[in-house]
Amino acid sequence: MTRVAIVGAAGRMGRELCRAALETDGIELAGGIVEPGAEELGVDLGELCGAGRAGVSATEEPPEDAEVLIEFTSPEATVAHLSYGRPHVIGTTGLSEEQLAWVAEAAKSAPIMLAPNMSVGVNLLREVVRELSGKLGSGYDIEVVEAHHRNKQDAPSGTALFLARAAAEGRRQDLDEVATYGREGVAPREEGEIGIHALRGGAVVGEHRLVFYSGGEEIEVIHRALSRRTFADGALRAAKFVATAEPGLYSMQDVLEIGGSETGD
Repeated sequence: MTRVAIVGAAGRMGRELCRAALETDGIELAGGIVEPGAEELGVDLGELCGAGRAGVSATEEPPEDAEVLIEFTSPEATVAHLSYGRPHVIGTTGLSEEQLAWVAEAAKSAPIMLAPNMSVGVNLLREVVRELSGKLGSGYDIEVVEAHHRNKQDAPSGTALFLARAAAEGRRQDLDEVATYGREGVAPREEGEIGIHALRGGAVVGEHRLVFYSGGEEIEVIHRALSRRTFADGALRAAKFVATAEPGLYSMQDVLEIGGSETGD
């Protein structure tokens, strides 16, 4: 049994994580952390997430017996919570290079799993994208289009960059050198570039499309998240992994034992 504490338990993803923890075999919900003075402080976590009374209340600090922290919050909050020194599953996106460096430093003393997307499907898709890109070669143009709900803060999404990087790796490219973010004015496509575009609107949970174009055909790979539960299930799977892992920085590739390990947002 892995005892987890959900950081940001009052948020949309936090509530989903609480519900999933209460319903998942091998997981015990040890606690949920909310902001100091939040109106949810002291509220039963089961009632907070709509699962019925659980006997565990929201607090400002993680309980001592929580083995793993799970967090989908803001970059600033995530970095602050590294001071807990616990095994940590981080799904927060939009981390800067400096913030990623803080995560890497914390991982020297505690196991940390950092991933832009906890979906099992997306992480398996990454391997497909990398192989497809390599097999098709430079004769195909690549465009990445992602869509999320209107309240998502960072753009493009961490998952879009995750998949675009896989496509670049397949062609032995550095994404930083070939990425083009949107187009405006006179902007002809450059040889070998990978276009990345972000859409924001409504209540879209998450959609990612990669399109490979040639002069004679079009190949499209798509992933749609229909519920936040898919991310919660992946995060709990990762929690079981880090609960027994040695200190270090891990990815979902490590959790799923697929392909090459990659971390980032």
